[in-house]
Amino acid sequence: MYFSRIQLNPQRRESRKLLANPRAMHGAVEACFAPIHDVQEGARNLWRVDADRADVRLYVVSPEVPEMHHLVENAGWESSPAETTDYDRFLEGLRTGQEYSFRVTVNPVKRQFVHGQRGKLMPHLTEEQQLAWFDERSSGWGFETLAFLQDRGMPGEDATTKSVRVVQRHDRVFGKLDGDSRRTVTQRQVTIAGQLRVTSADLLRSHLTGGMGRGKAYGCGLMTLARIR
Repeated sequence: MYFSRIQLNPQRRESRKLLANPRAMHGAVEACFAPIHDVQEGARNLWRVDADRADVRLYVVSPEVPEMHHLVENAGWESSPAETTDYDRFLEGLRTGQEYSFRVTVNPVKRQFVHGQRGKLMPHLTEEQQLAWFDERSSGWGFETLAFLQDRGMPGEDATTKSVRVVQRHDRVFGKLDGDSRRTVTQRQVTIAGQLRVTSADLLRSHLTGGMGRGKAYGCGLMTLARIR
């Protein structure tokens, strides 16, 4: 597996198009790979965009090395080429009990009951609902969230800031072909950051490469980790 990142230039026309339409970004990411390749079981191409004003970064986790030259040329900075590293080394180093800071964009939804039918998927609306949805699934993803931030207070002070929080929420609206017709898709994306403790290295490893939750093709499900010092 490989982990890649590229800095995008939000002032460029192609960047604005990709950032406004997750379906277009999905196509641009998939274009980084040959159309025919062997994929290891459970792995897929995942991507996520983190935007902080002019600092916009695209992250990609993939079974193969991506060729991102077209993204740099059309939507990035020539002075900041794409970077790709071997992700397997990091994955193999995961151990139960380790603690990490994390960031992930997810699509928290629930299925609304409809008599005689499967039900309709509806987004969770409040931050409380979204965090509860995330916490309920964390054990199945191989971790538990930490209640409070670690190593953030001054010496002799207790850290009382909650670890897990919603840092960004927005709705993505885009068109999608459904057979011969075209329909509008609205996807609620919620970016959650905090700290976690690994409870199952194998489970976490599988979801770092296979994604978390729904909407993986459209920028959801890729979690990044940084070891807590």
